[in-house]
Amino acid sequence: MPSIELIVRDDDNRIIGQQSLRKYSLNLRSQSFHDIEGAVEGFKRVALADIELDLLEAAQSAFLREKKRPGLQR
Repeated sequence: MPSIELIVRDDDNRIIGQQSLRKYSLNLRSQSFHDIEGAVEGFKRVALADIELDLLEAAQSAFLREKKRPGLQR
């Protein structure tokens, strides 16, 4: 079964997210166009939600770190 592995990194090449590596299996019943298209659509639906969650968590953590620093509050 084919799989896709994703690592999300920031501009400084640090890994973003709770999981350093995510592996997604593509559930292909056959090699038909319909099955391939469905597997890719399923991957996008799950993977993009995971990536969005990682980015939102990283932004929230950065915001909270900035807010806790004395003298840097707005």
